Amino acid sequence: MADTAIGRPGSRPFPGLRIASWVVVLTLGFFIVFPLAQALLGLLGISAATGAGSPWEVLTSGKTLRALLNTAILVVAGGAFAVVVAAGLAWVNERTDARVGWLAEILPLVSMFVPSLAAAIGWVFLLDPEIGLLNGLLRDIAGLVGVEMSRGPLDLYSWYGLIWCYGVFLVPFAYLAIVNGLRSIDPALEEAAGLSGAGPLKTLLTVTQPSLKPALGGAVMLVIVMGMALFSIPVIIGTRAGIDVLPVLIVHDVTQAYPVDEVSALSRSLILLVVVLAAGLIQRRLVGASKAASFATIGGKASRSSVIRLGRLRWPARFVMAGYVGLAAVIPFLGLVLVSVQRFWHAEVDWSSLNFGSYREMFAQPTLREGLRNSLVLAAVCATVVVVAAVLVTHLLEVRRERAAQAFDSVLKAPAAVPHIVFALALIAAFGGAPFGWNGTALILVTAYVVMYFPQAAMYATAAVQQVGRPLTEASTVSGVPDGTTLRRVLVPLMMPAMIAAWALIFVLMSGDITASAMLASTRTPVVGFVMLDQWSSGSYPTIAALGVTLTVVSTTVVLFALAVRHRLRYDR
Repeated sequence: MADTAIGRPGSRPFPGLRIASWVVVLTLGFFIVFPLAQALLGLLGISAATGAGSPWEVLTSGKTLRALLNTAILVVAGGAFAVVVAAGLAWVNERTDARVGWLAEILPLVSMFVPSLAAAIGWVFLLDPEIGLLNGLLRDIAGLVGVEMSRGPLDLYSWYGLIWCYGVFLVPFAYLAIVNGLRSIDPALEEAAGLSGAGPLKTLLTVTQPSLKPALGGAVMLVIVMGMALFSIPVIIGTRAGIDVLPVLIVHDVTQAYPVDEVSALSRSLILLVVVLAAGLIQRRLVGASKAASFATIGGKASRSSVIRLGRLRWPARFVMAGYVGLAAVIPFLGLVLVSVQRFWHAEVDWSSLNFGSYREMFAQPTLREGLRNSLVLAAVCATVVVVAAVLVTHLLEVRRERAAQAFDSVLKAPAAVPHIVFALALIAAFGGAPFGWNGTALILVTAYVVMYFPQAAMYATAAVQQVGRPLTEASTVSGVPDGTTLRRVLVPLMMPAMIAAWALIFVLMSGDITASAMLASTRTPVVGFVMLDQWSSGSYPTIAALGVTLTVVSTTVVLFALAVRHRLRYDR
């Protein structure tokens, strides 16, 4: 009977909802397929692409190969650090009594609230070997015991400095994948291991870790995708260290070459895309090969497991977690704050001259003011559009389960596997020139933000619908309730907590975006990432710091408010 009701012969679906869902699917599909196709045609020479050399010359040049090697080293080392730290944080938060209430939901993600470009600049303010604030403090301390140093002792412009910053940036993305995997594991498995005499460590290694392989594989894929496209950290730190990476070369091909060297940019983007796709293929095969053996007993919905009591290790575990958060997010943020209230950036702080002049200057300069306003408005609007689109598409795919729509599922999720810098370049190839002429406009920024961050919203929406389950929607349909009413009165209220979390996360990512903004924004439509890069080039350090502090405070406030609303909705429900 249920099959008949949703299976369309006996149902009377609300046509407006279905039409709206299909419009969203087809629109997103067009803005994904068309740009990528145009970029491929340009690379193959079928459509016009400017540039002095051939793709093969670019791909085999020493500059490209060195940048590829550097990128691989940073992603592998930083990604390994991120996965290990994220797994430890997720296990402590989800499986032990060291969890610190609602703070556990945001502590591992705090470093995400500081925009990556602002965080990189914050680390420079602290650890520049000559005028870094922290290095200056360390030299003063060393001088007290008779050790005199003219520079250092820490040097951010090095491999270990870059790897640390890459790892800190990637931890939140790995954490989100791993913590969701932990929540999906049937806690009865771990409880049974405990009753059988296995200790916490043995349970972790023999039960939890094998069951987490899909989530760990997803975390590895996320760090590869995000790491291979990371631009903000290497352009600030890697450039001074003399360590070139592919994303920086690609952006320079677009923004610092005249005319735009599309051949070089597209060729180097192809390397990023091939690496990501190859990693995805390997990950799927490795997970699929052991899936039947390792994951057959995982339950579909997990209840909250009984926590593992750490005893004397409870407070040390909390201290380690808080210490990591302090190192990863609080310290660079404090570096930004301290520089923002100085007249000039210097290792020796004149405490008597601290003032808020840089904040007044930030709001007085039209470009800075507009950049901040544009970033916040675009992030709020685009995050709302993305979340609504994700609900409509998920309803079509997961509730109605239309076969025709299933064919678009992989296409709509493709941007999750395409580095953002590659997709931004594809948008320029497709819409930058005639007849569209979108280059440097708000239209191309909106298109980039919506398409690039749709997969994240869809992931949250799919998980929310699966958590609700089909019985409720089937009962509503059997009762003769139209699809639109079922969505509005049944699904949306139950999905709301998850979608609020999705909106907050996407807002933070969009407002601090730099990878796409560096190529797509312009002086006509400045955004924070674009403006901060420009200010960095001109040496306006206190103003940069003030802008980074302001955006971080706004992002953190939005996330805390969203979490409070989500908590209230859960409590009311």
